[in-house]
Amino acid sequence: MKSKTQRVPGMTFREAASKIAVLAIVTASTACHGKLETQARASTSAPAAPVSVALPVTETVIEASEYTGRAEAVDYVELRARVAGELQRVAFHEGDLVKRGELLFVIDPRPYEAALARAKGTLARSQADLRVAGRDAARADALLNSKSISEHEWDTQSGALQQLTAASQVASAEVTSAELDLEYAFIRAPVNGRMGRALVTAGNLVGPTTITPLATLVSVDPLYVYVDVDEARALHVVRPRVRAPSGSAAGANAVVGKVGFAGEDGYPHAAPMDFMDNRVDPATGTTKLRLVVPNPDGHLTPGLFARVELPDDSARQALLISDHAVGTDQDRKFTYVVDSDNKVQYRAVKLGPLHHGLRVVREGLHMGDRVIVRGTQRVRPGSSVLPTLVTMDSLDQLASAPAGGLSGGKP
Repeated sequence: MKSKTQRVPGMTFREAASKIAVLAIVTASTACHGKLETQARASTSAPAAPVSVALPVTETVIEASEYTGRAEAVDYVELRARVAGELQRVAFHEGDLVKRGELLFVIDPRPYEAALARAKGTLARSQADLRVAGRDAARADALLNSKSISEHEWDTQSGALQQLTAASQVASAEVTSAELDLEYAFIRAPVNGRMGRALVTAGNLVGPTTITPLATLVSVDPLYVYVDVDEARALHVVRPRVRAPSGSAAGANAVVGKVGFAGEDGYPHAAPMDFMDNRVDPATGTTKLRLVVPNPDGHLTPGLFARVELPDDSARQALLISDHAVGTDQDRKFTYVVDSDNKVQYRAVKLGPLHHGLRVVREGLHMGDRVIVRGTQRVRPGSSVLPTLVTMDSLDQLASAPAGGLSGGKP
């Protein structure tokens, strides 16, 4: 039996199929819209989440940037022999602090004592001959005036006097040279500082041609700390300021940094800056700065790794918040703020360094904003909350209680 398909008058099969498809789409869209409205009503009717909020703290701050550097000695001396001979004695203990002028090494002084005695004898003979020649020249002057001798004889006497005078000067210079050689046999500390190890021991022959230094000596008070600063920051930190004259105390406009070393908390050493290099390294785009760190007890040594904090600008008023209130959204930092309707707002912020445990906020917040510091995982922008006002100082106690915080809270 053949089935018969009834044809709707005035409508083709293709037209009917198109209308059926449109009807299905409209039906699905209506159902989806109804579902979203249901979710929105459910969200609106959800109870407000309890959160803790705190007002930003306003303080006068001087922003600073952190760098790394190395400590170096003001004076670094390689002790070398200036005369040749046998090294008789090492007169110091390795690693000891020594004073300027303190005896460190003794080279066999006997040859130089003998040379000095010989030079002094030569000088004494020259001086005796000079005295005789002086008396002869005086008599020759008197005889020449009385026409008792010829001018040729007078010239001979006068020339002998001049020759002996020159010989006496040479003998005197030889005595000075011999005294220096004898002095060089006793090697003394040229500066105050700390001795390294003895690189040459007693019994070895040493001299000016010896490649290896006898030892090294470094000064310890004060120490220099060298820091490489990017060119833009160096201009910002250094150029507007006036450096104190060398050897004087830091002036009112001098840049004073803070320095910390391994095992130290924070930056316990105040270090005035006394030098900025005269050029920017084109390979790295940095300028070298130097800070002076007092080291009266000699505890710090050259070569130490240093953490350096340099001020960026003059004092200004700034808003401070806890790191507990800061979240990370990819490469951006943000906070949640509660408005006057107790609704959550998303605020992108630009942050600065820490100041007394709180983070400086450069942009994004205003005085009087209620910043969510606890309960941030339970809120989202636009949601209603029940805020409880706390202080930024109380966040340590809040942090010890179980609660969620923003991911990546520390910028």
